[in-house]
Amino acid sequence: MNILIFSNAMKEQDFALYQEQAKIKPNPSNQNFYYKLIKALAINNNVSVVSHRPLVKGMFRKNYLEGDTVSDGKIKFYYTTNRCDKAFKLLKEKSVIIKTAKQAIDDFMSDDFIIITDTLRLNLLKAAKKVAKLYETKIIGMLTDNPFNLSSGSPFVKKYLVEQASNLDGYLSLTNGLVEVYNSSAPSYVFEGLVCEESEGKKDPIFNYFYFGGSLYERYGVKTLVDAFHKSNVKYKLVLAGSGPLAEYIEQMAEDDYRILYLSQLSKEKNIAYMRNSIANINPRPLDPKMDNESVPSKLLEYLSIGTPVISTKFPKLFSTFKDDITWIEGNSVEDMKYALEHYEVPNQEQYLKKAATARRKVFEFYGLNIQAESIGHFLAEVNSSTNN
Repeated sequence: MNILIFSNAMKEQDFALYQEQAKIKPNPSNQNFYYKLIKALAINNNVSVVSHRPLVKGMFRKNYLEGDTVSDGKIKFYYTTNRCDKAFKLLKEKSVIIKTAKQAIDDFMSDDFIIITDTLRLNLLKAAKKVAKLYETKIIGMLTDNPFNLSSGSPFVKKYLVEQASNLDGYLSLTNGLVEVYNSSAPSYVFEGLVCEESEGKKDPIFNYFYFGGSLYERYGVKTLVDAFHKSNVKYKLVLAGSGPLAEYIEQMAEDDYRILYLSQLSKEKNIAYMRNSIANINPRPLDPKMDNESVPSKLLEYLSIGTPVISTKFPKLFSTFKDDITWIEGNSVEDMKYALEHYEVPNQEQYLKKAATARRKVFEFYGLNIQAESIGHFLAEVNSSTNN
């Protein structure tokens, strides 16, 4: 099957360079998820990616990106041109994406293909819908979050995004709740995420530490984690890496508490190295019925795939599967977090490592690329062969 993916994901080496050179760092979570999805789909299919790379004013010295085409094994990435100015966003962005998509389709040498599109980027979504209409092909939305749960963007645009994505031919989704938000009557396949073997980079000579790497937002429980650790009697270090609104607060706490260390945003390989060599990796995202129904803590799946012990809040969808394999935080408060940290028995690390090995085996059995590639492939084939109503 030919699959055309509309996303802002890049070839992994290109994203690493992009992140290194950017003054304003792109959020790696979207890249990490979509790159795994692309790799999974490419196992049994011919995959091309129309990549509209993230760009905001001040990100680079130049406020535009040149288009390009690159190969990653048998996967082809078609990078669109992009500019920061509002006139481009309003008048030209959609047509540029469509033009790039036509180039990718020409290279298929076939009009027989199916589209998968990111549903959180408006012009990318609109371009994907236009291409689907032009070529009379099926279009599948990839649902990773509810726009109304995102920290940026106007309510009008968020509402419009949901409307634009509510009439697609089917959905891949991280939760059942997201399918309800968009279109519960359309065909859907739900999976909580994807995991794969990751290569480890070289970390700094830091030892005996707990670790968090990710977006530094209060709503993700990061401030609760830092405050709990600061109030605790834990004698080990807490290392945090990432970017976000809490960066300055964490820097100040690191000055006040010698046990706290802030590393800013790391490369993927270095982040893996810190995860792999920690005492335990911490997922502090607070429990929230609405958020838990509409998004998945991808950080938790990533931690589980590494094989290092994990301390986490009780995300409902994963709690039953990994009930005995994770050190669970009993609630959302600073005191709950503090209790979990202080009662983690580092002298019994071998016991935690055995649980982590069991968790790693399970997470690959459920969410490994080969396993999910087969299930997603069956779903896409069913939608592709179905007749329109």
